[in-house]
Parts: sequence; C-alpha cells; structure tokens
Amino acid sequence: MSSTFKPPLKQKLKNQYEKLYPSYKRLCEEVIFVLEDEIRKSRIKVHGISYRVKTFDSFYDKIIRKEISTKPFKHISDVAGVRVLCLYRLDLDALSRLISENFDIVSSDTSRTHSEIRFGYMADHYVVTLSREFRGKRYDEIKPFHCEIQVRTILMDAWASVSHHLDYKRETDIPSELKKDFNAVSGLLYAADTHFELFKEGIEKSKAKLLESVKSDKFILTQEINLDSLRAYLNWKLPHRERYFVSTYSDLVTDLKNSGYMEISQLDKAIQASKSMAEAVEKEEMHRKFYSDTGFVRICLMLYDENYYEVMKKIHQKRNKKLFELVDKYRPSVKRN
Repeated sequence: MSSTFKPPLKQKLKNQYEKLYPSYKRLCEEVIFVLEDEIRKSRIKVHGISYRVKTFDSFYDKIIRKEISTKPFKHISDVAGVRVLCLYRLDLDALSRLISENFDIVSSDTSRTHSEIRFGYMADHYVVTLSREFRGKRYDEIKPFHCEIQVRTILMDAWASVSHHLDYKRETDIPSELKKDFNAVSGLLYAADTHFELFKEGIEKSKAKLLESVKSDKFILTQEINLDSLRAYLNWKLPHRERYFVSTYSDLVTDLKNSGYMEISQLDKAIQASKSMAEAVEKEEMHRKFYSDTGFVRICLMLYDENYYEVMKKIHQKRNKKLFELVDKYRPSVKRN
C-alpha cells in the first residue's frame, strides 16, 4: 500500500453503503428481469441467471487493494453483479448482442477480444447502466449506477468456482513448477467447450437430415434406434398422434433396446403387423380418446411381442386390468411372419 494513500473512513462509508444497498439490489433485479425476458424471446438456452450485491467487507477490501481514496461507488463498477451461465461458447456472441441492444455499455472485456487464453479460463464481463428507454420514478434512482454482467459457459464457471478458493489471483503468483499444470487445466476446459460445440453441431445436422427424410417420405428403416431416430420415425409413421415430453421417448428407447429392438425396421415390422388390432383396443378402451404416439407403439408391441407383453403385464396389469383383457382378446388376431 502506498504511504500516501488515505482510505475513506470505514464507518462513514459503511453507512453510505447500507443506504445504497437497496438501490443496488433493485438494479440487479431489473437487469435480470430484462435479461430473462430477452433470452426467452431469443430462445437462447441458458443454465441459469443469478445476482449478488457485493458485501461491504468485500467492497472495502477492494477499496484498500486498489487504493481508491475518493468516490469509491463510482470507481468500483461491480458492486451490483449479475451472472449468466450459458451452455455453449457460441452463445457468448448471441448474449453479447442481446446485452448491447438492451443496456448502455460502459465497458466490456470479452473472450473474443483475446488471441489466447489469459490467466485461467476467463468469462466475458460487461459494465452496463440502464438505457435511456428506462424512464420514470421506478428507474430514476438506479439509472446512474453501474452493474457488472458476467457471461460464462458452465465450464468457465467451474474454473471460476475452483480458482476462487486458490491463493493465486494473478499469473505472476504461481510458482514456476505449477504453471504448466495450471495452463493445462485452462486448455482442457477450452478444448472441452470446443468439443461440446462440435457435438451440438453434429446433433443438429443429424436431426436436420432425419427431418428432411420425413418431409421427403424417404425415411430409412435400417438405421439404429436412438432418441432422435425414434422421434423422427414416429413423426413419419404416426403423424397425427399426440406427442409428449422427451422423457417418454427416452423411456421407450430403453424398453425397445432391452427387448431386442435395435433397428427401426424391427419396430416398423411390429407396428405394421399389429396396427389394426391396436386401433381396435384403443377404440374399446379409450372410446373417443386416442393414445399418444408412444402409447400406441407400446400397445402394438404388447400385441405383437410375447416377451414385451409379459414384461408389461408384470408391471402394469394391476393398474389397468381392462387394457390387458383387451390385449388378450386381440393378440391371437395379430399375424406374425
């Protein structure tokens, strides 16, 4: 600490902090409200949004560390802080545009402005104020205040969470024999984020290919059963039936594979053979209602596949006795090759 530095009176500063604390909290809440609304409209998937107002002790420690003698609330820009956790590094660009479109940016420090990984695995930082569009008594008191918005991927946040508990706050703090390992961790996290993006791109291409095969009525039956191929197949095979949550398809994939169905062609054969009988069961049990796509497939399988039927009977017969009576009624009419 410089011999000429004179820190502000602590108690006087604490009184000022306590008076301004509610305003900083309101600023955080307002920033989060805007971010959540805009993220929802833009359909960016985020892992979470949170905020904190810096504690007085942390605020005062930073004043001492940075030797700020006057106007500390002006010079310390992260008293109010909001954090956005996104899934992919590509989302950082989309969130950057969203922030610049909805707030006045005082300063920014982002991962895209650096040619190499700096100390640790850094997040993107924006110091913002509410834009001119925020007018009225609700905003007048908090508009002059700064809020820091941190945007990180989940892996950036993992690094920050661990490194927060290390004593090394700057690269010069690290002993030479540990720098290689330290930099290796940063590189591994960066590589993992990159591979997450590549995996995401691969999934999107695969889904697009499946969708095109459905649209063009050229669905390939010899492909393996997985979550994406099953959903696309049912969209093609049973287009008018109701669809439920992704978990229902995932459960069906598990049941199919446990029953020896590895290719869509095997499932298609079962549905083709039992479809009319499944519709008869549906008509008697449901009256004017209809099974969902996965529900209809399960009825088809119970009618067609003896092993699948026995497994389902052990689990569900007590809860739906009528259904199994109907399946027993129509099973003999199913033609199996």
